[in-house]
Amino acid sequence: MAIQLQRWFLVLAAGLLLSSGLARESHSSERPSADTLLRESLIGLADQEVIVSEVDIPPNTELPWHSHPGAEIFYVLSGTIVLMQRDQADIQSQEGEVRMIPRGVVHSGKTAEDGASLLIVRVHDAGQPERILAVQP
Repeated sequence: MAIQLQRWFLVLAAGLLLSSGLARESHSSERPSADTLLRESLIGLADQEVIVSEVDIPPNTELPWHSHPGAEIFYVLSGTIVLMQRDQADIQSQEGEVRMIPRGVVHSGKTAEDGASLLIVRVHDAGQPERILAVQP
């Protein structure tokens, strides 16, 4: 199941990139930026929606600790990012890698000198905020 999900995500990510020209070579701002590419209800699941976003995180940036009201899957388009989750070992993710963060897990991300660009897919409770800020550990 995990391999099928990863393959599905890679196909979705590649299709979005090819059709919309989202691949970028540099980070143009000093603050993280996010472009929502899709936000739709899921057929047959009126209380769930899918959100697809491209997020650019500048070099040497640490995101605030937060969680989501649903699962988050991210694909690293470029650069590297360290995924930090409470009570878990840090996971470095680089270009071409996919990670999944379960519903409600408090996490953060940190970039190095190269920054990172991510394609993010979230499936979460409709009408809820995309992220819920948490107290830093």
